[in-house]
Amino acid sequence: MKPIVALSTVAGLTLALTLAGFSLADDDHHERKGYKRPKRLSIPSDAPLVWKEECAACHMLYSPGLLPADAWREQMRTLSDHYGSNASLDPAQEKEILDFLVRASAANRLPVEPSPTTGEPPRISQTRWFERKHDEVSDAKFARESVGGRFNCVACHRDAERGDFDDDRVKIPR
Repeated sequence: MKPIVALSTVAGLTLALTLAGFSLADDDHHERKGYKRPKRLSIPSDAPLVWKEECAACHMLYSPGLLPADAWREQMRTLSDHYGSNASLDPAQEKEILDFLVRASAANRLPVEPSPTTGEPPRISQTRWFERKHDEVSDAKFARESVGGRFNCVACHRDAERGDFDDDRVKIPR
């Protein structure tokens, strides 16, 4: 009878911890340490038009909450060599975008994870969170022409530009 009592005690503890937002699984250790991001990283309604126009001219609009404020500061500081392109802006535009990104990413308290490429600003696709969330996606799938690479969130997350990365709505194109 004792094994049943012990088992029910463990089950009860597990349930209590789960209801409190914790898990005993090793996989969730990162999440308790602050490496979890919400499924929805909505774009604030007050996002400046200059951010939408300038950034979307070259790539999708990345939700500011995907990186901490210091990472966005680094992105904006290195616009003259933005992953091999000159994305320089006039100082007023740069300030407006930076102010928005810093404010909109304030909830992301994760540490800045530097790019492995020296001198390159941080990449969302190289964060521990991204790697863990995509650990079952093969390099071959990312390399598909229909996907285009790790940076192209909208290929699989249709609502990524609205900040919706819900796993249940992922569709990896062929």
